[in-house]
Amino acid sequence: MLKILSNGVYESTLHRVINNSPRYRVCVGFFYETNFDAMVEPLDIFKEKHPRNNSSQAFKRVVYGEHLVIKLQTTFANLVDHN
Repeated sequence: MLKILSNGVYESTLHRVINNSPRYRVCVGFFYETNFDAMVEPLDIFKEKHPRNNSSQAFKRVVYGEHLVIKLQTTFANLVDHN
């Protein structure tokens, strides 16, 4: 979502946590999500300051829930029932 909101300026990076200590470690992720039916599009400030490809908007408006479902189906394609 950050990539869409920022018109491609910000991207999430691949990362992982490695515990090199012999001590037990707990890592808790926190994910903040918008409403499932929210419309998400590049913010005006990013359209104005960072235009893309002769257009002010590189990313189209999407419905968050639809985008999330497609991302999950793509990521976990081997778990989707194709019957």
